[in-house]
Amino acid sequence: MICRLTTDTLIDFDQEFRFVPRLAKSFELSSDGRKLVFRLRDGVKWHDGHPLTSRDVLETVERIRRLDATGGLYREHFGPMSSVTAADDGTVTALYSEPFSGALAGWRETFIMPAHLAKPEPGAPPRDRAPVGTGPFRFVRWDAQQQIVLEANKDYFGGRPFVDRFVYRVVPGADALRVAAERGDVDVAPLSADWAAAHPSPDASLPFRVLIYPAHYVEMIYWNIGEPRGLFADPRVRRALTMLMDRDSYVTKVQRGLYRPATTLIDPLLWGGDPALEPLPFDPAAAARLLDEAGVKDRDGDGIRDTPSGPMSFTMVYSTAAPEFREIAAIFERAAAAAGIQVRLQGLEWAVMRPKLYGHQFEAAVYRRQLEPLADPYVYFHSSQIATGLNFGSYRSQDFDRISEELRRTLDPGRAAELLVEMQRLLHKDQPCTFLAIPQAVMAIHRRFVTPSVTASGLWNWYPALLSWWVPPAERAHH
Repeated sequence: MICRLTTDTLIDFDQEFRFVPRLAKSFELSSDGRKLVFRLRDGVKWHDGHPLTSRDVLETVERIRRLDATGGLYREHFGPMSSVTAADDGTVTALYSEPFSGALAGWRETFIMPAHLAKPEPGAPPRDRAPVGTGPFRFVRWDAQQQIVLEANKDYFGGRPFVDRFVYRVVPGADALRVAAERGDVDVAPLSADWAAAHPSPDASLPFRVLIYPAHYVEMIYWNIGEPRGLFADPRVRRALTMLMDRDSYVTKVQRGLYRPATTLIDPLLWGGDPALEPLPFDPAAAARLLDEAGVKDRDGDGIRDTPSGPMSFTMVYSTAAPEFREIAAIFERAAAAAGIQVRLQGLEWAVMRPKLYGHQFEAAVYRRQLEPLADPYVYFHSSQIATGLNFGSYRSQDFDRISEELRRTLDPGRAAELLVEMQRLLHKDQPCTFLAIPQAVMAIHRRFVTPSVTASGLWNWYPALLSWWVPPAERAHH
């Protein structure tokens, strides 16, 4: 959120997920998908007054290349991009060795960085603690564990934001945040599903109105197929584990019906989704039969099923930053115990859990993955992404590799949609992850703010988003 406010990308999504110019005043993708030309806006300046030029774009690409030793991040953004050059200060040309359907989406996720500040001055704060951008808001200060303060950029090329100051406050705990919202101490705040269930109709006594919209994440359980004992190597075992997860109980009881059951990584409400694909049901009896077929049986009568490498016993990790992850883990642990599977739960701080995921140093993990409006599951499940990318569960499938590679080369939307359906059905069969639920955001917004109507794109992740918020003069609280 802070990056999107303080700096810019060349292009962005509008509220309907269409690509629109941002730092680029225009962009053109060749019919064969191998050449992408950006023409930069005139007169754009960095917050320190330096002009934006094509050199900044080239330096951004080179910096991503330098900082990414494995090349995974570079490929995630740029795929088969073979070169990027600048004919002049205002023109950037990217060439691709083959058609790449994700070319525009990759640039949409690439925040342009200032070439003239590639090396911080001696004694200056790191750039990630005091960013200099071209965006609609300027960085003011970061008070650790308290707040990040931004102010409107009056010289912004897209017009000065109507909101003068943006303060991102760190509030310790959901209850404290709810109280702050109800008192009007904060203007925008997420609320819990429990709060929404307790307030089914608008409450005029509260200082805010409530918006509910898709959050574009999917909650899931990763099975580490590559873990040394091979516990999850058999797809029948993974299907059985999915059928031991009472997804409906989590959706209806824990999340009060605000979440939707998930089948794969793609929301059926978004382009490329497959509404006909149904989640595997909660069915402990069918799960037990699959485990038996896979040879996972209790051979010594101790109540725990056994595999060729030992007891069917593993640790499931989850981030303590999200209370719902503990709920997911606990629901699964109870059903697994009844089926003869021993699951140990371990809550970790995200700083500890993150390297375990990227290093494949886990057995099972509760996680939340972002849902992209233009889906490209290549980076999450292609075999090449095990060592260098986001394939945390070490899933390998020649069929998936083939489909995802063709998808990346396909520029025809009709064929791409067909490939996405084929891909989802393969993931559904193989169950490299147990896909659980798609959250809905419950957001409190102070009544004095006039905001755009909320669509599936939500509040923030589109352009211009916050730039179009405003407050009528008579209702302004800050001057």
